[in-house]
Amino acid sequence: MAKLEHIHITVNARIDPSFKALPRDDAQRFVDRLLKAVDMEPLGPLNWADAKDLDFPGQSYVQMITTSHCSLHFFSETNEIYFDLYSCKPYDENKVIELLDEKFGLKEWHGMLYTRSSDSKPRLRMIGSQAKEVMVARVRN
Repeated sequence: MAKLEHIHITVNARIDPSFKALPRDDAQRFVDRLLKAVDMEPLGPLNWADAKDLDFPGQSYVQMITTSHCSLHFFSETNEIYFDLYSCKPYDENKVIELLDEKFGLKEWHGMLYTRSSDSKPRLRMIGSQAKEVMVARVRN
């Protein structure tokens, strides 16, 4: 049986204050560039929405991909994004960060890179400002 590896990156960031909205067309262009950069394919259309809770205005999307999903939530009042990409196909997390920075202008950010494999212990690595390496302990029942 082939080795199966799952990678999940999460990024929480304060972004450039001049960024004010993520319209559907801009979100689609960003997702298209992201999927090309990590060599993945969409599985259905982009699910995009304006916030319904006016206490937290902004936009969100979820894109199902053939290997799992990616999502992003943009909060216009606080100029923050919350992003994640989960896949059972390996990818270069640096390309993901570069695209996020290019699109949103990351000012202060942190995140996690979680990797699990069928033949090794899971690994958890903090990324971003002042990141420190973290190893995940195996849970015993």
